[in-house]
Amino acid sequence: MRSVQTLKEDIDLRLVVEADLGPSPMRGGRARLWRCPFHGERRGFSLAVWPDHWRCYGACQMHGDAIDWLIRFRGMIFVEACEYLDGNRTLAHHSAVARTSRARLEEAKPPDAAWQEHARAVVWRAERTLWSDTGFMARSYLLNRGLTPETIRDAHLGYVPGHWNVWRHMDELRVPCGITIPWFDGDAVWTVKVRRLGGNTKYVQIPGGSAHGMYNAASLVDHDVALFVEGEFDALIAEQEAGDVVGVATLGSATFTLAATRVPDLIHCRRILVAYDADAAGQKGAAYWQSLTQRARVITLPFGKDITEFVQQGGSIKGWLGIALKQSDSGSTDTCGDFSER
Repeated sequence: MRSVQTLKEDIDLRLVVEADLGPSPMRGGRARLWRCPFHGERRGFSLAVWPDHWRCYGACQMHGDAIDWLIRFRGMIFVEACEYLDGNRTLAHHSAVARTSRARLEEAKPPDAAWQEHARAVVWRAERTLWSDTGFMARSYLLNRGLTPETIRDAHLGYVPGHWNVWRHMDELRVPCGITIPWFDGDAVWTVKVRRLGGNTKYVQIPGGSAHGMYNAASLVDHDVALFVEGEFDALIAEQEAGDVVGVATLGSATFTLAATRVPDLIHCRRILVAYDADAAGQKGAAYWQSLTQRARVITLPFGKDITEFVQQGGSIKGWLGIALKQSDSGSTDTCGDFSER
């Protein structure tokens, strides 16, 4: 018999579950969604199944891999589950075909390891500079936006000194001068954006990064309500002020769309609040979210052009969100996993 790890890697778990529960009624990126059989779910589709693992985001919160599924759903013992996977060559063949045909869903990947290593070095150098005497003006800019020193440190913001239109060679990368904003996702660095302190183009990226990530995605894990804002600074101040109420993230711009492989980050969220700027780009971006899922609700600020300005003018993010949640929940649905595969 092949090793247990090989048995699990050779099988597309979605096909195993499909054999037990029938065709998936919903999709979410690479995940296939079903009503969870372990807690008798009648409304919604909280069981998410990927090629190599499954998880219920509903009442029972069960999760596992292919062997766990066979043990829990079919009542097999461990040895029987391994023998089933080892002997089912037809399933293994179809799994290989499925992986090939769905390779297009893998468009959202972090940069290669070499680029990430260089980017981390730039981030650490810039962070040290921000907290030195050289970074005083950049540090003051961030504090004046309402960000606390703790928030700035947790986000690993940094500073590359120099005129706004100058690029420097740092750790084998070309880096624009300005405030560095690294996009971490676990141990991976997806990109490093830079807020220039002058010029018409405010935000630029260090070449080689990926534009298909999700900034601050980790904050969504422990929340069933997500708040999407336009930019990183808005995301940071919203989490700073109301991180105990909602998870806050951004795609980096109102014009960016959600990559298919980021959909599983949102499957467990019962509500997605969208607070983009009140301009043409923001309205278009908000409409995109509403077309993507029934759980999206567009919310507007009482005053200020964006969340940062709202806070600077004395607004309470937590109070505003409390009202917005009450209003959106009054028309809530139990539809889960209703994302289109894009």
